[in-house]
Amino acid sequence: MCGRFINLNTVEKIKKIFSINNLDNIKYNISYNISPSQLSLIITNSKFLKIEKAKWGFDFYDKQRNLEKTIINSRLETIEKKILFKDSFEKRKCIIPANGYYEWTLQNNVKIPYFINIPEKETIYFAGIWKYLNINENTLKVFSIITKPANKLLKNIHNRMPAILSFNESNEFLENNNPNYLKDINSSIDEYFEFFKVSKFVNNPINNSSTCIEPID
Repeated sequence: MCGRFINLNTVEKIKKIFSINNLDNIKYNISYNISPSQLSLIITNSKFLKIEKAKWGFDFYDKQRNLEKTIINSRLETIEKKILFKDSFEKRKCIIPANGYYEWTLQNNVKIPYFINIPEKETIYFAGIWKYLNINENTLKVFSIITKPANKLLKNIHNRMPAILSFNESNEFLENNNPNYLKDINSSIDEYFEFFKVSKFVNNPINNSSTCIEPID
């Protein structure tokens, strides 16, 4: 899965990378600790590429348990079958710029956080989907990160990982109408990930500094 990530890219940098010309005045601060329900940058392709801010997580009401839930990840294996995700996967794909993400593994009944990235925190892109939070009330968008089974390099940390794409693959994902694109592709960057333990400082979403990604023994 993916429950926290970092984005050190400015709006202007992303616009330059993708040759995006939308003139919206988007204010965004880089973050070392993006957590669910927070705003982050996404790139959409509704007729043309556009960079926007969106809230992380699809909200829905669980009738069986009588409570509100937020779903931050959507499984690639079932995304076309789930009512919550199906329409977005077919019509509203997005990519989420990042420079790495956190994952927790259980060791001796203790959750140990790891930071996973491509050296030196190279920009990567999570495949995602989006929808409007409430199209009748406002235009705020929400997004979910698509996940898949972890590759051989990362499976000892967690059995799931985000569907991570390179720049070229990101463009193809946004433009490709083939729903099986993510299932068919083996990303060219999968083999380059590195990971290391970080402190529990990252566990608190209030903590947002480079201390979050400092390696520990």
